[in-house]
Amino acid sequence: MAGPIMFFVLLFGMTACDEYVLYLCLQNINHIGLFCLFHGLPNCFLGPLYPTSGTASSAIDDGSSPKITLLRPFFYFGRTYNSIYVNHNGHLTFDAPWYSYVPQLIPMHGLRDIIAPFWTDLDNRGNGQIYYNQYTSGSVLQQATRDINQYFPGLNFNANWVFVATWFEVAYYPTSGTRTTVQAVLISGGQYSFVLMNYGIIASTTLRIQAGYDTIGSTHYYVLPGSFTSAASGSNSNFRLSSNVNEPGRWAFRTDHGSTGCTFNGKTCGTRPLGGGVEPLQGGGSVANLATLSLYLYI
Repeated sequence: MAGPIMFFVLLFGMTACDEYVLYLCLQNINHIGLFCLFHGLPNCFLGPLYPTSGTASSAIDDGSSPKITLLRPFFYFGRTYNSIYVNHNGHLTFDAPWYSYVPQLIPMHGLRDIIAPFWTDLDNRGNGQIYYNQYTSGSVLQQATRDINQYFPGLNFNANWVFVATWFEVAYYPTSGTRTTVQAVLISGGQYSFVLMNYGIIASTTLRIQAGYDTIGSTHYYVLPGSFTSAASGSNSNFRLSSNVNEPGRWAFRTDHGSTGCTFNGKTCGTRPLGGGVEPLQGGGSVANLATLSLYLYI
């Protein structure tokens, strides 16, 4: 049998996260014996995602999870919620499911509280899964505690509950085969509550996309830069390449009643375009722009 042919490809001018896109593409090529390995990529190669496993919602277009009873109450701008719905079209609601697949401009001045990491027309029937999970102990709480104390210093925060909703490699409607991964992470502890929006690979689309959060009457809201523009999707998605906490692909917000400052009444935080391989990361690191790809092809 013929041995493997090895190719070494130097990828110049690409961020580590862009290289991850290429990695996933190669992994999905349906040829026997074709696989690839990356060497020496920095931490951002792994992306900002929390664990993606959990209970899978049914494969229904424009559907929603059943009512999920929260193991801890979640404080959201003056209201306390004990249940939540993971809606298939990229948003969370509290009082009832919502099937809207046409994103609306935030602020909506409406009658519902909503957290919308990626509001657009998604379809989990062809590919992808929509997962949700809750944590009250273990490494996820430890990670959430570290993250919040890094992003919001001075609170001496200790997480006692984390809820993770993941739209994992879900397709757009009607473009089956496209794969987009985003998360909403709700974190609470004591009097404080927070929301993280995490972005993995975002497939290109011409659909309109809204990302952010809104409240009843829009007393508090936030719109991620890039919403309703071509910068919302694809390899240059602003959601994935930028951040308000200096970590590409992650956006963090304090959402309890005591929230002030850049996430209060829709006032925006400064964003950092971290996709160019030159901006420093937290802790003094940087986004790499060079990696070595080993491609083995068995023939």
